[in-house]
Amino acid sequence: MPADRRLALHATLPDRYARFEVLASTVDHLGRLVALVADPAQGFVSIPHFSALRPPPRYNAIAVICDETEIHEIPLDDLGLWFTDIDTLGDGVVLAAARCPPSGIPYERYLEPVPSDELLLTANVRLIDGDGWTRAAFYAGDGIEQLMTDPQGNIWTSYFDESNYWAANPDGTCSNRFMLGLARWDKGGGPPWLASDTPGVVWCDCYALNVGRETVHACPYTDFPLVQIDANGIRAVTPNPVTRCSGLAVCGPQLASLDQRGVNGKYHWEIRRARKEGGAVVETGREPLVLPEGRLPAGWARGKIGRDWTLWLHEDGDRRRWYRYEIDS
Repeated sequence: MPADRRLALHATLPDRYARFEVLASTVDHLGRLVALVADPAQGFVSIPHFSALRPPPRYNAIAVICDETEIHEIPLDDLGLWFTDIDTLGDGVVLAAARCPPSGIPYERYLEPVPSDELLLTANVRLIDGDGWTRAAFYAGDGIEQLMTDPQGNIWTSYFDESNYWAANPDGTCSNRFMLGLARWDKGGGPPWLASDTPGVVWCDCYALNVGRETVHACPYTDFPLVQIDANGIRAVTPNPVTRCSGLAVCGPQLASLDQRGVNGKYHWEIRRARKEGGAVVETGREPLVLPEGRLPAGWARGKIGRDWTLWLHEDGDRRRWYRYEIDS
């Protein structure tokens, strides 16, 4: 029976924000806890996520960047979308709204080109500087699973299985693309690089993503191959026997995949260790995860921010407290 591995408590949102609703939170590439918080007295009680198809009332929020004891606040006024994801970008932040289907286009027209002037597309990614001013905003498709930035300033968005994106055609129409999987955007929101163009790889869903300093790794559902990406595009696609991978840490040839299951009302988080050997992934062991005090988690693992050899996650329903797993050196 493998020994339990205790997660480390990485960061907790300060108590001064206890009365605020946490709309989104993450750990950025510098290891800082970043959160989007709002006063619920403005007229909402809870923030929907994948079901956030109805626009919210206009509201004010605060982007909070916690660097140990130093806290930086960016006031955000008059927001009109349910922003479900946040990360840092330079001295500011980038926000994304997961859901943004076009208005007025029936689903049966998604299979044909549509004149661009008939599409009412929402700019659901917003780049905001350190003073709270919006510097850019662009449409990034419907069905965003996760938003992450890298040290070079690229913006990565992964997508769940209901995703779609209206891409411009030379004739002034737009065509719909399904199952985007993973996209990379520059700061100006120009045409994205799409991983779904990878031959032989199905990008139905991408919830196992690792955005490292130089290289990005992903294990897309349904076959979970290990896809390695650099600045020039796909570097390698490696068959992977570790299925149900929902989070990923990578250190050279070493891999750590998060798996989880529920049994009799109890939740079990587990790391499946593996190595890249001879053009394949070979599983080498398993580590049951417990929280710092030794207890089992009380819900599913959420967040699941992978950056190189580190994986951060939190319990479902508690985006204020982040735990850390690191691949042993």
